[in-house]
Amino acid sequence: MLRSHSDRRKTISEPLPWAGNAGCLRGMTASYFYGGQVVGLWATICLMLTGCHGANHYYAEQSFFGKKLPAEMRLVERPKTHAVDLTRLAGDAGDSDTINTGDVVEVKIAAGLSEEDQATMGARVSDDGTISLPEIGSVNIVGIEPSGAESLIRAAAISKGLYINSPSVTVRITDRRMNIVRVMGAVKLPGTYKLPPNSSDIVSALAAAQGLAEDAGEKIEVRNPITRTRGERPAIAGDPTTPYSNVSSTANDPVTSNGGMESYSIDLISAAKSGDGHYNVADGGVIMVEKRDPEMINVQGLVKLPNRYNIPVGEDLYLLDAIALAGGISNQLANKIYVKRKPVPGQNPTVIEVSYRTATHSTDSNVLLGPGDVVKVAHTPATVVMEALNIIRFGINGSTRLF
Repeated sequence: MLRSHSDRRKTISEPLPWAGNAGCLRGMTASYFYGGQVVGLWATICLMLTGCHGANHYYAEQSFFGKKLPAEMRLVERPKTHAVDLTRLAGDAGDSDTINTGDVVEVKIAAGLSEEDQATMGARVSDDGTISLPEIGSVNIVGIEPSGAESLIRAAAISKGLYINSPSVTVRITDRRMNIVRVMGAVKLPGTYKLPPNSSDIVSALAAAQGLAEDAGEKIEVRNPITRTRGERPAIAGDPTTPYSNVSSTANDPVTSNGGMESYSIDLISAAKSGDGHYNVADGGVIMVEKRDPEMINVQGLVKLPNRYNIPVGEDLYLLDAIALAGGISNQLANKIYVKRKPVPGQNPTVIEVSYRTATHSTDSNVLLGPGDVVKVAHTPATVVMEALNIIRFGINGSTRLF
């Protein structure tokens, strides 16, 4: 027989917004008396076994109660920027012994064995590719190896009538001109670096900066000084069919006056896939690697640490990963999970119903989460009974929880 004394009665109200997209069940009340029967429990169970779902409510697995989430609505793993094969962005570095503008060379000319018959001189390769030697004059040696430069200098000396017999000529590069390149953004070691002109490209610059950081995005912007006239084809991005686009310019023709800068952007993923680009960085160039902003999910309900959590940058986050971030399930009988996904403009949010126990062994149920997803571990009749029994136990003798 139920006791009617108000001091022996206690009412528990537990909101349960679990019933799908339509929200047909907003709450429930379980009433019980100390030392008596649980009142309203069967009514609660009946309510929880019923409900209605909206058009955008799906099940992770095939279910008698509703539609399975279509494959095209499932998220797919995103390419990981820090795992991109950057070598596919590298062009032909050329011969490391090739003479370039700005290099300093030492030239030795010997017509005999005595010191009087030998001459040693140094010269810097000018911007037009020539060096100027006493009595011999200007000789264009850019783009060739020292052995080739020796032949040209020997021929020039003979043509000037300076030597009766063919002299011995030795050319040695004593100082390389280096491109000064600044690397900024999401790299491990931002800074200013010196790169040889024949390998002054994005790959070498990123390697000098210790590679991409974990939070690197997919976009890289390159700004190069411009020293060409209007109408010339850009020499900084290789073939125009390669995956890059101009992102800033001063006119329809992306060319500015001498001393100006031209910018272009690269999508790392598509560029690495195509593998046919050549992305040089000029002396004084700047590389900016996009930094990816943190993306978040929300974990609610029967978990130990309900809260908002960052999706690890550059990683994929699945349902079980999210529950682990939230400290795990707080009720041993919890099984029903709802994943609420942000709607496409003009549509209602998508709700995916998942079984926790099934997710532990099924890839279909361990759904991939995306930015803004809300994960709710919901109450079921079993979890309500467990909590009611724990409260009854505590109310009777003040002991610890049953579970």
